[in-house]
This record gives sequence, C-alpha cells and structure tokens, in this order.
Amino acid sequence: MTSDCKSRPSTEHLSQGLDRATYNVYHNPDRHLVAPLQPKDPDSQSKSSAHNLRDLNLDNGKTKLRRISKKLGENVKTTADIVLHPTHHRKEKSADPTTVPILAPPPAEDVEHDRLFHDAPEQKGPSFKEVVKHPISTVQSALHGASGAKFAETMDNQVIAHGAEVRLVRAYDEVLDAKSAEDKTKAADNLEELKKIRQDSFVRWTLDRHVLMVRRIPPHTTPRPKLGDFTAKSEDGRKRTQWADYGHHLLRYHLEHYGDQYIDQNPNLPTPSEEALNTSVERLIMTSTPYQMLLMRIRHIYRWDHPTTTAKYLAAYVFLWVMNYISGAAILALIWVVVKRRLYPPTLEDIRDEIKRSEDVEMTAMNITQLIEQHGSHGWTDALQQDLGPWLLLQLEDLTNILEIWRNFYEWREPNRTKITLVLLTVFWLSITAIPLDILVKITQFNFGVMFFGLFPLATRYPQYRLLASPMKWLFWRVPTDAEWAIARLQIEASYRTGAMQKGGLESSEDYKQEGHGTTGEKNMKYVANLGKYHCTSRNHHGDLCVSSEEVRFISAIRKNILWEVRFDEIKSLQKVGTGEGLLFVSTEGEDMRVSGLERRNEVFSQIVGYSGLRWQVSG
Repeated sequence: MTSDCKSRPSTEHLSQGLDRATYNVYHNPDRHLVAPLQPKDPDSQSKSSAHNLRDLNLDNGKTKLRRISKKLGENVKTTADIVLHPTHHRKEKSADPTTVPILAPPPAEDVEHDRLFHDAPEQKGPSFKEVVKHPISTVQSALHGASGAKFAETMDNQVIAHGAEVRLVRAYDEVLDAKSAEDKTKAADNLEELKKIRQDSFVRWTLDRHVLMVRRIPPHTTPRPKLGDFTAKSEDGRKRTQWADYGHHLLRYHLEHYGDQYIDQNPNLPTPSEEALNTSVERLIMTSTPYQMLLMRIRHIYRWDHPTTTAKYLAAYVFLWVMNYISGAAILALIWVVVKRRLYPPTLEDIRDEIKRSEDVEMTAMNITQLIEQHGSHGWTDALQQDLGPWLLLQLEDLTNILEIWRNFYEWREPNRTKITLVLLTVFWLSITAIPLDILVKITQFNFGVMFFGLFPLATRYPQYRLLASPMKWLFWRVPTDAEWAIARLQIEASYRTGAMQKGGLESSEDYKQEGHGTTGEKNMKYVANLGKYHCTSRNHHGDLCVSSEEVRFISAIRKNILWEVRFDEIKSLQKVGTGEGLLFVSTEGEDMRVSGLERRNEVFSQIVGYSGLRWQVSG
C-alpha cells in the first residue's frame, strides 16, 4: 500500500513536462527505460500508438458523430494531399522486427481536430448563385481560401495540433475527477503519455520539416600550441619568439575547441526554392508567436483599452523617470521575465485559457494560430484581411509617404521647406552637443513616454489626426510627397497655360457664355477655358462630360440636356472608381455624380485637379 502511494503522482505534478525545454515528462523516470530487444510486428508500434490515442479520447456521442461525418471528407482530403504532396506520403521501408523503439515517434495519422468549448466553424464553399453572378471574383476567392487552408494546415498539424491540446486538458480533467486511487493513477499515466507525445511533436516538427542536412563536428585534433615551439635563435644567438605564428595557432586552437559549432563549413549560399521559402516563413511565424502576443499586449496598453492598467504603467514610468532608473528597470524586467518563466512554468490551466481564446470568435486572437482556430483554415485569411487590412494599408501608405518626403527633402523639391528643416536639424545638433549626456537621456526618455502614452493612442484611436501626432511630420513639415508635388506641378503649369491662352487672344468658351457665364457679373471678369468633351455614361444616359477651367457638367447625347453640373469650388472629393473608366464627384452638399465608360479618365482627373487651382488633399 505504501509503495503504491509513493508511485502514484500527485496533482501538483500534473502540469510538469509542458515546457519545450523539458526532457523528462514522466513523474517516474523509470518509464523512460527501453524494454529489451524482442521480435515484434513492424507495425505494432504505430498501431499501439494509435490505439492508445483512441483510448484517451472521451467516448462522447458528439465525437463519434463527427468522426463518421468527416470520414468521407478526410478521404478526399488525404487523396488530394497525396497528389499535391507526393513526397510527404512515400511509404518507408518496414523496420527490422528486432530494432529498438523509434525515438520521438510521430503521432497517429488518424488524429482528429477536437474542440473543447465551441464547434469548429463551417467551411462553406461558393454558392451556385455566386458562381453565376460573379464567376471571376468567386474563383479568385476560392483560390485565395485554398492557399490560406494549405498554410493553416501546415501551421496547425506540423507543430502541436489544437485537438492534441484539447485531449491534454480533458485528460487533466479526468485526473481531477477520478474517484478512486486506481482511476487517478490510470488517468495520470494517460496524461503523462499525452505529454510525451506532445514533446515528440516538437521534435518531429523541427527535424522533419526544417532540418535538411547535418554535418558531423570533427574531433578536436589540434593540440594547444606551446610557446616554446615558436622560439627560435637569431643570427646573434638571441632567442626570439615568433608571436605572429603563435597567435595564429592559438586562435585556431580556440576556434576549433569552442567555436566549431558555429562555423559554417559550406560557404555557398542556400539554393532558393519554394520549399526553402515556405520553411523559412513557417519558422518565422511560429517562432514569433510569443512576440505577437507581446505586441498585442503592448497595443492594449498604449491604446488605453483598459484605462486602469495603462494608468498603472504610466505612473510606474513617471516614477522611474523621476528616479532616473528607467534603463535599470528595463534590464531588471527582462531578468524577471526569464526567471519567472522558470519559477512559474505554463500549466494546463494556461493551455485551457488559450484553447478558450482560440475557439471563441468573439475574443481577440493574440497570434496567428489562434486566428486560424477561430475562423477555420479557409476563413482566417478573410478575417485577417478584415481586421488588420485597413490598419496595415494605412501604415504602408504612411511609410511610403515618409520615404517620399525624405527623398524630396534631399532633392530640394520644395527649397523653402528644405531650408527650414535644415535649420531645425542644426538646432538639434547644437542641443545634443551642448546638453550633458545625463540630461539628454532624461529628455529622450520623457519624449518616449509622451509618444507612447499620448501620441500613440491619439494616432490609433483617431486615425484622422495621426499625421498631426507624428514627430516625423513635425520635423519635415510641409515637405511634399510625390503626389503633393505632382499636384503642385500641374497647377503651376495650368496657371501658365491659362495666362498664355488669355494673352494670345483665345476667347472664353462659347458654351459657358450661352449659359450666362460670359455675359454679366463677376464671372464675366475671369477667363474660362474649355478643356474638352469626353464621351461617357452617367445616370443611365449616354452623353458628354464637358470640362472647363471653372466647372464640369454632363450633357445627354439625345436631347442635349444638362443632367448635372458642379463648379470646382463646390466639389468635396474627386475619386477614381471602377475598373479604370469610372469617376465619382461628391459635392459639398453630399450629392454623388458618377460617370462610367470614361476612356480618358486619368486625363480628365489631372485636368480638373490642375486647372481648378484649389488645394487638394491626397486621401487614397
């Protein structure tokens, strides 16, 4: 009875062995001992592994029904996978019946993706109506979803499958719910077996997917050089030490003994291929998962999503800034994070919380694997595009604008603004030179705190003010981007052309005189040039878009009626729409005027922007 109590693991050891760095996942180390060699069926080990996994699953009705309903789909999927990836399904030669057990055996092939809290999202394909109505976009969407499904399958299956984590938590619950000592011992053994399979999955994913070649480290054959071996007599009989040769051999000795693991013997660059690229991307994404979660937490802090939490961080930052201990506190925080990981490793309850977040679409995904589980292998790309797409597109546009501003500043596209920026840079240089280093560091830390707790939340919560909250924009104030410079260039040329036409005696457009623009009043004092007519369609009418240097109007082709007209100073926005031949005018009163079938759309767009002489803001 006493020995049985000693061998039975207590509940405090149930969460041991979840870390990747753990080698021994068994509470009883004797379970790692290899059984003596004996003849056995070559397939017995894989069958036994699959049998154990099936025993560990809860025999609930939902799981059985899911297994039956998915059987046909899995067969089709397996067949397609074999066709698309024949190298992944080659049959290996049977092992010798007398060989030792396989190290880190792969999991059984019939492992299912189980769920703990919520059912898996339905993967709906395009309907017949969508295919008939939008065939091209539907096919593109299907291909887009297929590529996302392929990536998701690699991410989900090759490391630790979501279903494996679910079974681990269920086995943990079985241990906690066990009534008798015998049931608790059996459930604990099953839990340890699952943890062993989990650790094997770490090894298999790394070796099978990302290790293509290994090199044997040669034994250390170079002896440590002795100083006496590099001493020689000169012509005058004195002993001279050849320090250069001695240092060369000593360096070679230390490199061979202590640095041979990090010396690449293959000087050639890797051969680029799709498989190599996929491997690198997979490693990058999976390795960056903790950093993705860290960035999400930092984002919640500076956005003031939880004001109390952010206020605590702000108070701590101000206190450390006053005490001149921000740098030291940052190093101590890093040390504590690493030590905390050792003192408080992840538990099964932590895995349960991650599973809950991964399955609940209402919760914010903290990394890409949770996003895949929430929306499925086909829907996660659309969810990522919907949630992150607008923000990412905005960041890319702002980054491109900054790079254009730097180049235009260097090229003196706007000489006056470049001079002002150079004066500001000179003032900064004088300040850095004159101010003591400790005060300079304190000012820099203060500015960082203002940016993190003040400017960042302003820019993210109110994107329309993000440029006003950008210190980079302050420094390069009014230095134009390429688009702003192009508009200024058009308007300068338009003013020259208008003046030249007016001096050359070219009269104002007769069309506009007939409408009362060239007869009386102030409008008669300004020269109006006819910029051209462009055939197009508007409001289901064919006609001409007549553009002058003052306004734009649409005249129908049959009755020559003016369907609509708008002056340039009454235009709120001008936007290119459609596949390349559409233009949308929005007036200051909110009225939309759209034209389509405009073959020379870009020409009309630039003519209006240039000859209007108005200030335009590039917003897309």
